[in-house]
Amino acid sequence: MSARLRIFFQQHPLLRQTLVWSVPAIIIGALLRLMLLSYSPYAYWGSDSKSYFSFAHMLLGEGYVSLDEKRRYLYPIFMVPVAALPGAPLKWLAWLQHALGLCSMLPLAYVVRKTMSFWKWWIIPVTALYVTIPIFLWYEHELLGEVLFFSALAWTFAGWVAWVSEKNITPSRRLFWWFFIPLAVFLLTKPSGRFVVPGIVCGLAAIRAWRVLDWRRWTALAVLAAVALTVGSKKQAAWLLYVASFPLTQLDSPKHADYKSELRSYAEPYIRDIDAYYLHDKRDKDGNASPFDFLDSPSEEKAPPLWSALDKDPAKKRALYMDLAIEGIKARPLSFAYLGAQRLIPSANFSTFDEEHFSSNYYPKKLEGLYEEASKLLAAGKKTSIPMAYGFPKNGPLPPYADFQKRLAPSPDCWAERSLTAWAHRFDTMSNVVSLPRVPKDAPPLDKAITRARPTLLGCWLMASITLAFVRWRTLGVWMVVALGYLAGVFLVSLLSGRYFAPAWIIFLPILFLPIDLALSALVRHRKT
Repeated sequence: MSARLRIFFQQHPLLRQTLVWSVPAIIIGALLRLMLLSYSPYAYWGSDSKSYFSFAHMLLGEGYVSLDEKRRYLYPIFMVPVAALPGAPLKWLAWLQHALGLCSMLPLAYVVRKTMSFWKWWIIPVTALYVTIPIFLWYEHELLGEVLFFSALAWTFAGWVAWVSEKNITPSRRLFWWFFIPLAVFLLTKPSGRFVVPGIVCGLAAIRAWRVLDWRRWTALAVLAAVALTVGSKKQAAWLLYVASFPLTQLDSPKHADYKSELRSYAEPYIRDIDAYYLHDKRDKDGNASPFDFLDSPSEEKAPPLWSALDKDPAKKRALYMDLAIEGIKARPLSFAYLGAQRLIPSANFSTFDEEHFSSNYYPKKLEGLYEEASKLLAAGKKTSIPMAYGFPKNGPLPPYADFQKRLAPSPDCWAERSLTAWAHRFDTMSNVVSLPRVPKDAPPLDKAITRARPTLLGCWLMASITLAFVRWRTLGVWMVVALGYLAGVFLVSLLSGRYFAPAWIIFLPILFLPIDLALSALVRHRKT
């Protein structure tokens, strides 16, 4: 085996160099992940975890096959073999996802090796930075589709670079699959992945891919595009679109006038204060629901009668939300883009991610309500996923939470916890790319407008790096188009969240060193002449 590997790396020296120069990052990244696992051995079970785990729970526990349209396809399927392992699936998942996240650094190392002239200078900083970013480290630790999503994007990026860099048709066609397969994983993991498609289509056109790809590869791309359209929930899409465009609601138009009449008193402050809408993504201090919560479950938020009744008629609810959203967007398209910018710009800051995630009491505090609810369901003879996820008998009973939480956090306030939380805090405070307006809470909405945000030094450097990436159009430039297209699409219909911006950082990290690389290359050429 060792002889075969030696021969393989002799034939592919670039891959050998990529692996060798990634060793420092592998060591650093492994150390951080072992530290987290030492005091938090279970993968985090959050509010979205149940929907991702339900397929494995029903298949293995009841022999029932059902892929919910909201969470199809790959991550729920990935959870099946994990859940079939002996012991607690959430313990296995934590180790497996951290290993997957650590391996995701290798394609970024390859991109640097392939596209940078002075790659030996940049490959260690890029890979070390990736494995130490708190937001990536945490989402490897949560039962959520993000880790597969992030990893697939990194491999897709590297696969594209490998494919388009090959000048001979036959090996280029073989390398195409290194791009296509991770792209398929990416698109079939989360519906937001489809926002990379316009950029990739532009890239295929720009490099004149029809000169290289044959009918088999074009067919594979077409089939993938068709299947990707089946990922995601129509109900979820309508709700998110209306939440994103809520201040654009046309209260005085005749369409759905009865619903608008009931909504007026709730909606008018948001319409009037549109400049501060990005700050209203959570309940206020008085417990009043934001549009995110209000539109999700109107009946639970004591909405007026017509709106409360929508929870009993999902089809009507979806149609109404879509109608109101589209009407508002058509009436004020520029304001719709402005609302997207309100969410995108703050989300670029790593500080939107709360370093409290790494505290040993974060997990026990967040899980307690879900755990007690699961205990009540089991006592009533109903099904719940939590026993299987934590390795308990599927029909319960669950141990008292006071006892179980000691397993969730076996080493509270240990040196590993203190080190990780300190690192996360320091990273967040030093890595902002935008300085947001800082004004009193009672300041006028216009004073809070996102137009008052200013790029930091790092933000200016990032914008310069993105611009210069187009110098290397076929490899890096195309992926700037992909990343920017993804961001534009996602934040037009999503919430303010660093998690939604994170995939773009996978593409942006390697190009942060490009300005210096280009300057040094120009200097070397000048000296030679």
